[in-house]
Amino acid sequence: MSSQPRRPSFPFALISLLLIIGLIAGGIIFFKLQLQLLMLSGWVVCAILGKLLGYSYEELELGAFELIQKAMGACLILVCVGALIGAWISSGTVPIMIYAGLKIISPSIFLVTSLIVCSLTSIFTGTSWGTIGTVGVALMGIGAGLGFDPGLTAATIICGSFFGDKMSPLSDTTNMAAAVCGTPLFRHIRHMWFTITPAYIVTFCIYLFLGFRQTTDAMSPEQIDLILSGLSHHFNLGIGAVLPMILVLVMLLRRCSPILAITSGALCGVAVAVVCNGMDVSAAFNSMWKGFHADFGDSPMLDKLLNRGGVTSMLNIMCLVVLACGLGGMLRRMGVIDVALEPLARRANNGFRLVVSTLIVGYGTLMLTAAIYFSIVMTGTLMAPVFRRHGFRTENCSRVVEDASTLGGPLVPWANNALYPMATLGVAYLDYIPYVYLLFLTPCFSILYSIFNITMTRLSPEEREQERLQEQQA
Repeated sequence: MSSQPRRPSFPFALISLLLIIGLIAGGIIFFKLQLQLLMLSGWVVCAILGKLLGYSYEELELGAFELIQKAMGACLILVCVGALIGAWISSGTVPIMIYAGLKIISPSIFLVTSLIVCSLTSIFTGTSWGTIGTVGVALMGIGAGLGFDPGLTAATIICGSFFGDKMSPLSDTTNMAAAVCGTPLFRHIRHMWFTITPAYIVTFCIYLFLGFRQTTDAMSPEQIDLILSGLSHHFNLGIGAVLPMILVLVMLLRRCSPILAITSGALCGVAVAVVCNGMDVSAAFNSMWKGFHADFGDSPMLDKLLNRGGVTSMLNIMCLVVLACGLGGMLRRMGVIDVALEPLARRANNGFRLVVSTLIVGYGTLMLTAAIYFSIVMTGTLMAPVFRRHGFRTENCSRVVEDASTLGGPLVPWANNALYPMATLGVAYLDYIPYVYLLFLTPCFSILYSIFNITMTRLSPEEREQERLQEQQA
């Protein structure tokens, strides 16, 4: 009869995490190894560590599958967005947005325009991924036409999209953070404004400065005219090209499933490509799988910009999501993450330590599991009672949970919220990470507010007494 698995000690948990982190970081930094294979190798390390605690591989595999199952929604969206990009280029939807942007937007205000457009789209639809996969793809094309660094353009899209996702009452992550911490939804959103507003203003000013500086390096009018003529020559840029975009935005605003909305938009794009652009039905439909491919002759910029998309372009990212979540699920099943983080929560006894501890827990769980939902649940569940115990309202906790788990996603290169924009926008992690100022500044303002006790709301004496009685009963 097999023995009961035992709870890991703190030294064992810490050493286990350092082994996994060392394997991944060392493999990438020193040997340039493939991240997917390093994650898979981590499964073997977890199997050995689990055996020492009395876990069979089958038990750890169940933990891996549990977290992988939660990531399947993200993988399906990756499939749908890959299909959408291929279909929307074939239909002229992405080209007409690029064409209009190059005609209308001045280079000096392009970066702040991108930030604002993505912010508003994400607030109204409640989805950062939907914003990146639709408006974001077109903005990348406009930025390329205006001569902007792709990483900088991608950063404005990421900052705007995740800002809107964080501040939207329609967002699943916003609702989850509020619910886990026991904070009323709109109180949670109001409390986040205090820290993210100054961070957003500073980010806006930096992008405005960079935009005005860019005007000296922008493409010449002749180069832009060459891109415009190439777009109008290869695509029918009429009203039909706009229909797929309108369909997706309407469906998202009506709170339809993102998977259903994006797939419907892709199929609509195929129909437009056949009817308006005269594409063969087979070529148009298969562009959802293999992406769009054409020869633009004298415009190598369009070759690079528009020959892309398709489900196949997302396969590497989907593989990484599955393997990273599986690794996190094994660590979670062994109890390694819980044991490693408990001492941190116990030492948090004032506002500053509470905020810093919550950020560490949020970023740490995100790095270890690559799963934003698990990070939100784990961080909120662990830290919200500690905030209440020391007399702070839970909106302080839920605000910091979003600072780390929601805004921290694009900062962790193997997390879903980093892999998705990399695949969709066609940029590398190191291309955009220096420019995502909003994601760095918001937690800094949270820490600053905790030091000077700004907006750190407290429980009333009656609420504190009730909290004390509940602790005694527990």
